[in-house]
Amino acid sequence: MDDGTWVSLGVALMGLGGMVAGIVGIALPEGRRLGALFALIVGAGVGVAMLGIGALSNSPEGPSELSFFLSSLAGLVAVCVASWLVWRRWTSERDGRTGEPIS
Repeated sequence: MDDGTWVSLGVALMGLGGMVAGIVGIALPEGRRLGALFALIVGAGVGVAMLGIGALSNSPEGPSELSFFLSSLAGLVAVCVASWLVWRRWTSERDGRTGEPIS
């Protein structure tokens, strides 16, 4: 694939991460919507950390287009997992199972 394609796909994955967090935030009740923002922050943190590692491994040129894509993919996965945990925690609290661990 062309190098520009990897960057375009990476940007698309970042947009999907924002959509996932936004949908979860809309679906959560008023007092729980902040959890979706934290899921987005987790994804951004994972993506930036992986991008930094990619830059170190490709010194002095900096991160490659493929490492940008892989960092975006890892960030999307992190947003999805964190959003699922936020949703799961809210549904367990809603159903009255606050003492049970999330498994």
